Amino acid sequence: MECQHDVAKNCLFSKTRKVSRYITNLYTQALKEVGLTPVQYSMLTAILILKEANINDLSSALKMDRTTINRNLKPLIRDGWVFMNESSDKRERIISITKEGQELYEKGYESWKQAQCDFQNILGEEKRDEMSNLLDEIIKTISTK
Repeated sequence: MECQHDVAKNCLFSKTRKVSRYITNLYTQALKEVGLTPVQYSMLTAILILKEANINDLSSALKMDRTTINRNLKPLIRDGWVFMNESSDKRERIISITKEGQELYEKGYESWKQAQCDFQNILGEEKRDEMSNLLDEIIKTISTK
């Protein structure tokens, strides 16, 4: 049964999921003290960069489907960190960060930096930079497909 060994040794899906789970856990532990998940922190980052965004803007920026965006926005809205308001087009809602959300984001930045540092310490600066550059290339390539 050579196929199992081939899959176990060469499957890019399995390898990227293993790395993803490890990195997710690292950032989850770091951000836990401020009460955010890594996905929520990424969403707050996108909202801050976009200033005001609708669901489509966030979906495009984060490469997530609208359902996932909505599901992850609910606790941010509930806890008062994000505000959703109608735009001039009544069919669309505009998402923005609240003052409390901005404060939480800034507080979480130290935790995020610690996770970044921890990961760099594991990989070393050179491998971390190589990984970051490679991931940027991959994202650029798959974004055009």
